[in-house]
Amino acid sequence: MHIPTAQEQLKFLKNIQLILQSGSFSSTYKFALLISLSRLAIEKGEDSGESLLLEYTDIAEKFIELYWKQAVPYTFNDEGQLILNQNNGKQAAIVNRIIQLRQSYSSLGLLRRDSLVWLKLVKDVARTVKDMPVRYLQNINGQNFEFLYQLDRCGKQLILLPQVMFCLRQFSEIIEELCQKRWIDYIRKNSSNAPILNQLPNLEQFMFEPSRNQLNAVANVLVELQDCKCFYCNKPMRNGNYAVDHFIPWSMYPSDTGHNFVLADSSCNSKKSNLLASDEFLHKWQERNEEQNLIIVDRISVLGFLTDKERSHKVAEWAYVQAKNNGYISFLYGVLKKSSNAFS
Repeated sequence: MHIPTAQEQLKFLKNIQLILQSGSFSSTYKFALLISLSRLAIEKGEDSGESLLLEYTDIAEKFIELYWKQAVPYTFNDEGQLILNQNNGKQAAIVNRIIQLRQSYSSLGLLRRDSLVWLKLVKDVARTVKDMPVRYLQNINGQNFEFLYQLDRCGKQLILLPQVMFCLRQFSEIIEELCQKRWIDYIRKNSSNAPILNQLPNLEQFMFEPSRNQLNAVANVLVELQDCKCFYCNKPMRNGNYAVDHFIPWSMYPSDTGHNFVLADSSCNSKKSNLLASDEFLHKWQERNEEQNLIIVDRISVLGFLTDKERSHKVAEWAYVQAKNNGYISFLYGVLKKSSNAFS
């Protein structure tokens, strides 16, 4: 199957926009499904026009990642607190299940280690995903509008139609941003959330970004792994004069995995900002992950982050191909330059 033409890609984006603007939303599940499909296309797909088979359990794991962070009370100053309602009526079933489990497990990493409980959760969420958002995502005003997948072919697996995988990978950043903004709007407009929200700030940070306390704990691990030297300039770092950097920038792929974190001094962190690092740092990062994999899995997963080296490297492969194809600027210590492609 050929790679979609520019016109076909534009039509795909317009179809995504149509779902978000004209589809009916009784919960936030559809936003979570679109984000999950986009991320899985990156992690498990390739830049071709072929179809992609996705397991419902893989989609379920993405749902759990997304809702885990949101299944705790949202607090703002002394205005009170509440767990954000993700449904028009009673709280969404997936959120209720995660709320229960958060009482027994302090982090997602610890929950995953309890394999029996984890597998049952994944199975239950997969069933809900299949019965609810997968069934209704492409329903516009009562009409089925099947441009992502054909429902009658998605019994045991979700099969993305030809060209969809390519478009999801190509427009991942746009889809993430559109879905997050619509998700936030939905939460704000939900009457049961109104008493505390009412245009209060920081909702986006609460719902989608890692907490500062979590990143501080990651920094303590990385200080030891890097001998308190900056990942980029390799100079010793003074106590506290450093920051946890997302090697693949959060702006490109807004999902935290333990292998993606490096520690940089304040100067390098500021200069790199939301840029991709140059190829030499990509190779250094890959080697670090190979050599320190067991330590990263052991010490960072308990802090609440998923640790999957292969997944992180697959995301990096996608990101650097995007950089080459789109002429992104990359960070090389001391200078900025046009990106090349380390995977070619």
